[in-house]
Amino acid sequence: MTTHENVLKILHLNDLHSHFENYPKIKRFFTDHADGFSDVLRFDLGDNVDRSHPLSEATLGRANVSLMNDLALTAATIGNNEGLGLQKHMLDQLYDEANFDVVLANLKDATGAEPVQPAWAIEKKQVITSFGMTIDIFGLTARYPLAYPHMGWDILDPESVLAAQLSASEADFTILLSHLGWRFDEAAAARFDNLDLILGAHTHHVYEYGKYINGTILAAAGRYGEHVGEVTLVFDDAFQVVQSDVLAENTRNLAIKPGDKSFAKSLVAQGHALLRQNKITTLATGISNDFPDHLATQFVADIFSDFYAVPAVIMNSGMIVRDLPRDLTMDDLHEILPHSIRLVKFTVTGLELRKIMLEIYDVGSYLRTQRVIGMGFRGKVFGDIVTRGVAVRDGQIYYQDHLISDEKSYQILVPDQYYFASYFPILKSSGTAEIQFPRFMREIVAESLKAEK
Repeated sequence: MTTHENVLKILHLNDLHSHFENYPKIKRFFTDHADGFSDVLRFDLGDNVDRSHPLSEATLGRANVSLMNDLALTAATIGNNEGLGLQKHMLDQLYDEANFDVVLANLKDATGAEPVQPAWAIEKKQVITSFGMTIDIFGLTARYPLAYPHMGWDILDPESVLAAQLSASEADFTILLSHLGWRFDEAAAARFDNLDLILGAHTHHVYEYGKYINGTILAAAGRYGEHVGEVTLVFDDAFQVVQSDVLAENTRNLAIKPGDKSFAKSLVAQGHALLRQNKITTLATGISNDFPDHLATQFVADIFSDFYAVPAVIMNSGMIVRDLPRDLTMDDLHEILPHSIRLVKFTVTGLELRKIMLEIYDVGSYLRTQRVIGMGFRGKVFGDIVTRGVAVRDGQIYYQDHLISDEKSYQILVPDQYYFASYFPILKSSGTAEIQFPRFMREIVAESLKAEK
């Protein structure tokens, strides 16, 4: 016999990316929709932190965790914005004040002799409902094997980890907190018979009323707090689901309350105030990024060249979102270089460099006025190609003012966006590429200019 008490309520959000404008609605939803239920689980599925927001930048995500605490979460897992958007020592401190568990099984600390579970995360969480049902909760994040090892982490294959965990599970019900994307989730649902519920993230997909594959329930709530997820499950006395209701509620349908907008604005203001306290340097004069010289882009390119001891830099002027003021703070740098972008060092032959330069100028002329979205770029338009240490003059390629030789090797620095995006296929297939971990571009500028003071 099924009773009203055999009900499990699950509330979830994912990929907030520090879009706090919807946070008050989400918080009320979590509170209101838990009311009257004895068994409620609340989850965040990663990419809550996005350092494009000034408060997330100023606190390195700890302000996000404070707001997550107010949601009374059962558990959270991490996304790539936490895992790769924060340097290792930052991530190691991110959840120091968390009142919830971080569940994550496929990321290991690789700084010791053997990879070990991070101190801030557990591989599995188990809860028991008021009606006696045992639930195993697993958490997995997207695998970036070219990135995580350079950040001090060992990233494991999520499918293999999940297979081992499910094989060992004796729980009545299993939940996967997945920051893996819809393709993985749907394939996992088809493969594993004892995977009961997948709460999805990473690819910003929405299952408005859920999806059902091989007896597995899938739920996902998009991105930016534009949706918030709710799953209501009714069980019989054998702990089998007899009724399921899944909803990704569009937060536009939720009431706006007095103070919602001012709350979001106050978080932005707090972030700016904290960042302004971090003084970087006083320049001899402000530096414009106006066409045709793009002096600010040249200035930053010179810093990159010196920092990594690579003679040549190629970048687009749109990376520099506004002019550099004379008195430079971290708040300015966060607005000037807001991107989650690092640099990549390519080592190529002169012949390859010749083809790369032709491609970059050719494709760059098309991209010049294009609005660029994704791959960590947080600017407006692509802008003009700016080079330091390498140039095209009269159809010839010069490297440090010397004509290149087809057989000789050369090194260039470019934004990692050029490596991850599809704009420059010749560049991506040329020579060897080394992503320069762990610093973002603005961190390089800040560190370099502070060192010169």
